[in-house]
Amino acid sequence: MLRWLLPALALLLAGCGITNPVVEERRVREATEAHFGSQLAPIDVGPIVVSGNHALADWTQGDFGGRALFEMGDYGWQLLLCSGDSMRNASNLKRAGVPDFNATYIAQELAKAEMSVPPERLSRMKRFVGTAADHEEYLRSLGDAAEGAGQGQNSVAPGAAATGGEGATARQNWPKS
Repeated sequence: MLRWLLPALALLLAGCGITNPVVEERRVREATEAHFGSQLAPIDVGPIVVSGNHALADWTQGDFGGRALFEMGDYGWQLLLCSGDSMRNASNLKRAGVPDFNATYIAQELAKAEMSVPPERLSRMKRFVGTAADHEEYLRSLGDAAEGAGQGQNSVAPGAAATGGEGATARQNWPKS
């Protein structure tokens, strides 16, 4: 019995430092839903690509959508920024602080995964204009859009909360007190 116990223990301990991609994708999905989801406007998340300490999640919500870039931090997956099609480009991921290999991998795998996404859903993700590093402002703009739609006024697109520019700029995420 001892002859089998030691190798089994060694195998168990060897896997402790290895991340499980399925678990990490689920955690990124949960983080995306926590940042953007609401009862007022349900969110559809996916595909999600994880590489190293970075992940990119496609999301749609109502008539809009985008891509959320996350980084693994001390408190789990932290939102770095949101953008539209510009996040599909490895060079923009690198500018946002994603290491070269991970940026290239994420861009390539996202392109493959998005081949199975309906064109209508991809077009909703293109509506996110610019780059937003403040999801609270996005949520406020979404509330304005819902109110405006209910009153027959022009809706405010989520991208209206975005900071200008095609390139991504990362911001430091501090844990909330």
